[in-house]
Amino acid sequence: MGSEVKSADAKIKPQPSYPPNPTLYLSNIDWSIKKPLLKRSLVALFSRHGKVMEVICLRGDSVGKGQKPKCLRGQAWVIFESLAAASAALEAERGFVFFGRPLMVNYAKEVSDRVAKRDGTYNAKARERRAKRKLDETGEDGAVKSVKIKLEGGAAPAPETSESSNAQASNDPSTLLLAKNLPSECNDMMLAMLFRQYSGYKKVNMAAGNRATIEFETDSQATAALKGLNGFKLSASANLDLSY
Repeated sequence: MGSEVKSADAKIKPQPSYPPNPTLYLSNIDWSIKKPLLKRSLVALFSRHGKVMEVICLRGDSVGKGQKPKCLRGQAWVIFESLAAASAALEAERGFVFFGRPLMVNYAKEVSDRVAKRDGTYNAKARERRAKRKLDETGEDGAVKSVKIKLEGGAAPAPETSESSNAQASNDPSTLLLAKNLPSECNDMMLAMLFRQYSGYKKVNMAAGNRATIEFETDSQATAALKGLNGFKLSASANLDLSY
């Protein structure tokens, strides 16, 4: 855990080593990423390792000229339901290039309140310290926003549509999948993090009209991804709508 990771323009310091627990601490995140996009991207990346109970993202407040940015910026916590899932995610995603930066992934110094309450080890003083941290969860308009993302173990599949477009939907198996009605904040990186867990994944191409195509090596591999991800909850109001 004490190894160093190098990026294109910086040398990451040796990472801390805390006892294994279901909460992961993430750092070296690009400060400029908008919070909704950041949370959805982290869910897409980490939920393939197990059930994610909560994601907390901190970006801090903007700073004036000549002032130093707040130390809480560029950090996040991912709370898993199990230690096994957290450990698998740590090993798989440490150093993953996330929006242009190697992601630093470590066990959190403290267990999250949700896990502590579940396990009967909840500590009120620890809660007070984290309450102060929550104050930084203020949106750009000054309103406090929710920092929780819950996964309910798989959303119901979205109904198939037969929209006429440049990339035509089809019922015949193909190496190409068509994703339709994507939310505006969904990008190729988010989709790539979702689909790369399936064997045969090759690439994602964004298209006009809130659509994208996802290419696999064989039609059977594309079919496996379609069955696994069709209906995946991308946001509070949008599910992943896939077809051939």
